[in-house]
Amino acid sequence: MAPPTRNGPDPTRDVETEYQPVNWKRLFLAPKYLVWWIIGIIVLVLTILITIHHDQVVAYLRPFSEKVRDLPAGWIIPIVILVVISFPPLFGHEIIALLCGVVYGLWIGFGIVAAGTFIGEIGTWFAFQYLFRKKAVKLERTNLNYGALARLTRDGGFWIVLVIRFSAIPSHFCTAVFSTCGVNFWYFAIATFLTLPKQIFLVYLGVLLVQEKPDNSAKNIVFGVAFAITIFMAVYIWWKMRSIKKLLLQEQEERKRSRLVDLPPKRDSAEVSLPGGGDVADRDEQWLLSGQAQREREFEMLSRQEEGTIEGVSVREADPWTSDRSSDKNSRLDLADTEYHGRPH
Repeated sequence: MAPPTRNGPDPTRDVETEYQPVNWKRLFLAPKYLVWWIIGIIVLVLTILITIHHDQVVAYLRPFSEKVRDLPAGWIIPIVILVVISFPPLFGHEIIALLCGVVYGLWIGFGIVAAGTFIGEIGTWFAFQYLFRKKAVKLERTNLNYGALARLTRDGGFWIVLVIRFSAIPSHFCTAVFSTCGVNFWYFAIATFLTLPKQIFLVYLGVLLVQEKPDNSAKNIVFGVAFAITIFMAVYIWWKMRSIKKLLLQEQEERKRSRLVDLPPKRDSAEVSLPGGGDVADRDEQWLLSGQAQREREFEMLSRQEEGTIEGVSVREADPWTSDRSSDKNSRLDLADTEYHGRPH
């Protein structure tokens, strides 16, 4: 019986797993993954370029953003965009947050980004829970990293979920894991809400971009603090996952050993049990031994027959079958002689 966790019993402790090393050659060269690798490379390149040249990107998009701001209920548009790009593999969350800081200022911009982020994460939760649950269960049984993160979130409870949300681990990936490995929904929702202040860093950077005399030192401090917090949390999660990986591999080996111990001993085809009791191997062995003894007995009798007696007994008398035949023949001869002499002549 699996030991209970803070969220209830862990349903995967007694489930068969098959953690194997990643076949990187197959992963990179398999035709079915080629399209995904191309998309991933494009997304990565665009993300790097946007991160490096975010000032130019924001300046280019600023006129359009100001037109959106002047529309009635125009603030809903960035919220909708944030909700849509919350579903992987879409990206661009950082650019929208910077634009909100540029166009709406710090607090209104933060409110818009927080609302779009929260609604988007909730939508991602339900999408993965209902559409990709079977895939996630299979992945947890075969992928060691995914399995370790899933076990960590189940055993760690709310605080681990909160730390992961604060870390540098991509939020979309975390949401996918949380929604498919049994994390309580309210733990996830509260942790997501409490980590929304992370978004204020991006909004504040947007505010700094439009200052007449931009304070690069302030921008660098904001970047440094946000980077340090997220990296520290990520290292802590990695350290916890490292110990859980060892535990998962140990549990897998223990299940394999117990399965081998519980199996009945392997039988050859000659050891199949028979209805009459015993098995073929035992009965064959008995037959071979009895046949060998009979042959030895016959050989001994033949060798002594040449000497005329076996331990002082006539060979004919020593053989019960021959002796019975001789006595039976003599009895018939005596009976015939008696009948002959008793008849009148």
